[in-house]
Amino acid sequence: SSSRLIVVLYRFSGLLASPQRTWAVTPTYTISDVNGDDTVTVPYTVTADINTYDLVIVSQSCDLGNGKIEYVLVCPRWSYKDFQSVNAEFKKLEKLESIRQGRYHRYCMLNQSDVADLPCDIQIVDLGLVYSIPYDAMKYMAQSQGKRLRLLSPYKEKLAQAFAYYYMRVALPIDIERFEKSKTPSLTTKTN
Repeated sequence: SSSRLIVVLYRFSGLLASPQRTWAVTPTYTISDVNGDDTVTVPYTVTADINTYDLVIVSQSCDLGNGKIEYVLVCPRWSYKDFQSVNAEFKKLEKLESIRQGRYHRYCMLNQSDVADLPCDIQIVDLGLVYSIPYDAMKYMAQSQGKRLRLLSPYKEKLAQAFAYYYMRVALPIDIERFEKSKTPSLTTKTN
């Protein structure tokens, strides 16, 4: 199957993505004899599950443009309708609205594309699932494809900020008490 790269919006293996879709494949490989004799091969089989996703590149564009990285970081994305079909809690409009407003930190919402040749519905990016693809493979795919969508500024920075925020959060062992009408956090003074 052909692959389709849409720079920031990337279709892996050219298949419609579904977060639960899995295929089992059994490729057959041969290995050389342990003595290095390439004329003798021993067949063996490896079985693997393959999940296909539409992906968003989250590596920094300056690193991509300068070829400074060996692997490109990507996160899966789904149309919000596909996302809702496998995540019942997000069928509630309040949940989608919290993603849109950036309050549900694991997810980032991308607007739809109305570009004639590259239409795309509103997308949900799962920042909690990160994969890496070899840079050279990604570059080859980008060069072999035609038109592709790109996030413009400030939308690409919004995605980068959401990704960074999801991974830079710090949980404090002792947090500041919550401000409520019934009580105000008290200040304690230490004396020597």
